Amino acid sequence: MKAKSTILLLYIAWVTAAVMLVFAAAEKQPDSFYTLLRWVCCAVFAYSAVTSFQMKRMLWLWIFGALAVLFNPIFPALQDRSLWIVADWFSIGAVVIAAFIFWKVSKT
Repeated sequence: MKAKSTILLLYIAWVTAAVMLVFAAAEKQPDSFYTLLRWVCCAVFAYSAVTSFQMKRMLWLWIFGALAVLFNPIFPALQDRSLWIVADWFSIGAVVIAAFIFWKVSKT
């Protein structure tokens, strides 16, 4: 039962991060939004990496770990907006693919 509640929490976190990432990629937002986006995405991706480690999904551990580092708010990566748009869409894609893969795991 704990695994299913963990997966449910992951899905809620992923949807939250994905919606914020879509808003960030779609059009220019205020700087405060990007600060909040970094905090939320870093936390979500770090939690996803820990969960991936617990589930022995090493590839996803590395993917989510890299995304957590990319979005970390403490030492921000200095990039222009066009690179961030690519990173945002890549992150959304990773979350969508992970959702399908983790869904299969939770059903078995």
